[in-house]
Amino acid sequence: MNGILTAEQMRLLEKTAMESGRVTGKALMQRAGEGVIATALQAWPALAQGVHHALILCGPGNNGGDGYVIACGLLRRGWQVRLCASRPPLPGGDAAAAAHDWQVAGGESLPLADCSDVLAGLVAAASGQPVLVVDALLGIGQGRCTDDILAPWWQARDRVMQSAPGTSLLAVAVDLPTGYDCDTGQALGLRPFAADLVVTFHARKPVHDVLDKAGVTTVVVPIGL
Repeated sequence: MNGILTAEQMRLLEKTAMESGRVTGKALMQRAGEGVIATALQAWPALAQGVHHALILCGPGNNGGDGYVIACGLLRRGWQVRLCASRPPLPGGDAAAAAHDWQVAGGESLPLADCSDVLAGLVAAASGQPVLVVDALLGIGQGRCTDDILAPWWQARDRVMQSAPGTSLLAVAVDLPTGYDCDTGQALGLRPFAADLVVTFHARKPVHDVLDKAGVTTVVVPIGL
């Protein structure tokens, strides 16, 4: 669509667009979140009908802000949505505004450490139907080992798979899975987030070629840049 952009090139593109007044950060975040929902429902048509269940994993930055938008969007569609956050968003930014919208909508933000019990509850409530899991923890700016931040998620997933081995978890990552360097595709830990689907925005990033080779589908969504 628009070639391949590094993390820095993508950030500069967004910054330039916002400074020009053509778009706001809030609008970009809203388009990104809705784009993830639309792509997931297209990838898994069964989720487009009826009430389903989702676990959203959010970080403190704009990637997490996308996650709060996704949570609100699924809640409006009648889904049962639970959200676990590694840390609250920094005050005053677009992510904090999205988190506030989630709270106003009646959503609760639980600690990431609680996601094992949260996921188990969702799986039980889903009664054999797939559970959607959204990775909105770090995004394109990650660069350090992510084993610590992902440890609660892997504990949750392993617990569910052991107690209910037939469970179907459909995992979508926002921009890229947590645990990969955006520009090199290098794993940043022993167990990166295992996504079935990646939704990125405006253009592919170098990491997506690495994910392609691993059999992970990446979809590029335009957000008006």
